[in-house]
Amino acid sequence: MEDVSVPFAKPQTMTTQAGEGIFAFVPTRRVSQASDLVTIAEHGDIELEFDYLLAAGSRATIALQDAYEFIVSDSQAEAAATATGNGGITGYAPRQQVGKAPGLWQTVKLAFRAPEFDATGKKTLPARLVRAQLNGVTIHENAALHPRSGATEKATGPLRIAASGAIAFRNVKLSALPSGQANQGNNNQPNPILVNAETTRVLRSFVDIPGRRVVHAVSVGHPQHVHYTYDMDHGTIVQAWRGDFLDATPMWHNRGNGTSRALGAPIYFGTPQPALAQLDSRNAAWPSDTAGTGYRPKGYRLDKQDQPTFKYELYGTTVEDFTVPLPGGEGLSRTVRVDNATGNLYLQLAKASEIEDQGNGVYVIGDKSWYVRLDDSGREKPFIRDHQDGKELLVPVRGSVRYSIIF
Repeated sequence: MEDVSVPFAKPQTMTTQAGEGIFAFVPTRRVSQASDLVTIAEHGDIELEFDYLLAAGSRATIALQDAYEFIVSDSQAEAAATATGNGGITGYAPRQQVGKAPGLWQTVKLAFRAPEFDATGKKTLPARLVRAQLNGVTIHENAALHPRSGATEKATGPLRIAASGAIAFRNVKLSALPSGQANQGNNNQPNPILVNAETTRVLRSFVDIPGRRVVHAVSVGHPQHVHYTYDMDHGTIVQAWRGDFLDATPMWHNRGNGTSRALGAPIYFGTPQPALAQLDSRNAAWPSDTAGTGYRPKGYRLDKQDQPTFKYELYGTTVEDFTVPLPGGEGLSRTVRVDNATGNLYLQLAKASEIEDQGNGVYVIGDKSWYVRLDDSGREKPFIRDHQDGKELLVPVRGSVRYSIIF
């Protein structure tokens, strides 16, 4: 298949487009359960990497050597990470739940060391998951593996994929584990200084995003395990993530360098630019900075739940920017209010290499990386336009706009 898609309005449904590069199982009335996919070749120590995309309620087990199971599943309804849920292995829950919403591509990287046996066939060392990463976050490290019920432990074995519900895979790469690779740790690393978010937390620091250090960053954490970082120099959100909140070790250990970093799997929104801009026409270039806009940050105020509303002046108007978790932690809801908005003011909802309109105010962003859902823009209609690096999703602003970032 060349492409697969899960309509946001029908998250249990997967559609496919003929071609090459993706293999998938999509249940039908005649075939509701997939046959297991088993490799002919057997493996020992390996590194395994793959992308997967699933419909709501779907899951698959990846059985290394046909014995040691790693689970990928729809984690939207999971209140906590478990050994039988997304990213789980027998006996171990992942360190944190960093899975994405149905219909979005996710990436797994596994480093596996096979069990060892002596000349009599007696096991001398157990199989071990040296490392497991989900969406770039380490969720297991140096874990002894237990075989599934009925499995036979051997020095080599095939790879088995057992799927339940609609699921697709691509970019599957299997290679030999480099000799001697193991999790030895680093005794020179300081004890981590982690900031949790059992209640709403607000922390100011430097934050590094690809290609840029944000020096006036405010990170906001929530007990729903969805968080974001706001750039007060541009009046915009620069990253959002699911999982644990912040690692403040770089900021507070010894003299520190002033930075904190997301503990979960962040999605980035590109080079920081103003979220709002006056455009002479719908085709006018979006400004790269706040020069000429009269931008003046006015700080933020906290409500009774410690949720911040960011305030700034722009083009002679006052802007309030308020973001809170969506129910169930599926993402974030952002409301931008503008006093006395001019007739040519626009809000940039997203910019990415690709933006696909799924209808009913829902857009899938990038390589099926996250969703935008427009919840309330008054009578104004959003539109997609080309720019030098891909696409932009804009909406005119007359008073306020509310939209959701779902990931």
